[in-house]
Amino acid sequence: MVQIRLSSDLDHKVRAARSSITVDEFLARFPEVPTDLRDEAVLREYVAAFGPLLGFAQKPSPCMGTGGDAPHVFYTRLVNDLAIYGIGLAKRDRTLARLEKLLEEYRRLPATFACTLVPRRAPGAPRIGCA
Repeated sequence: MVQIRLSSDLDHKVRAARSSITVDEFLARFPEVPTDLRDEAVLREYVAAFGPLLGFAQKPSPCMGTGGDAPHVFYTRLVNDLAIYGIGLAKRDRTLARLEKLLEEYRRLPATFACTLVPRRAPGAPRIGCA
């Protein structure tokens, strides 16, 4: 059996990301998400389902462009709609419907859902970001 070892800093991040987070921890980590959604059942379910991915998510810098590494894609797919609602460019009911739709996609294939979020890149392709 082949075992892949992670660097200590990456191993720490992965272990932290595996643990589930609460809605309050999610709102504290991403202050761009409006707190008026705190008591929504769909947000509780969303955070419970995607907690490990949300723990790993990172807001991309403007120079990222499209794509990015997994943490940036997780942010874009899982937090961005909420942030757009937070600045008033989306309606509450539509934002909650988008959360529900993503949860439905997750329920169909929970074991491999995270893989569907990250775009494929050719082997050896350079990381995307600021150069």
